[in-house]
Amino acid sequence: MRTPRALLAGLVVVGASTVFAACAGGSTPATPSDPVLAKGQTIYNTKCASCHGPGGNGGMGPKLAGVVANRYPNIEDQMAVIRGGRSSMPAFGGTSASALSDDDIRAVARYEREVLK
Repeated sequence: MRTPRALLAGLVVVGASTVFAACAGGSTPATPSDPVLAKGQTIYNTKCASCHGPGGNGGMGPKLAGVVANRYPNIEDQMAVIRGGRSSMPAFGGTSASALSDDDIRAVARYEREVLK
């Protein structure tokens, strides 16, 4: 027979898992047919989704879905944040081996603006 303490611990684990899953940003959108957006999705999924959520609904990082174009009406401003980082977000520009090219950064920015809605 289970003790009330073990039952309570199990409920806490299930509850915490549910909250974490809800904050993880939803599911990944379908792969776009536009090759630039598809490239942006691939990069986003490997470099950004762990913080911003697979659907861009936030998590450790802020929500992007439906708000990034309003926050950065000029795509160049959004690209500057991706390139240079901000707060706890790392910079993805530069000359390191893991840095993204300007084309890659533009693809991610377009994906965030055009697909994550």
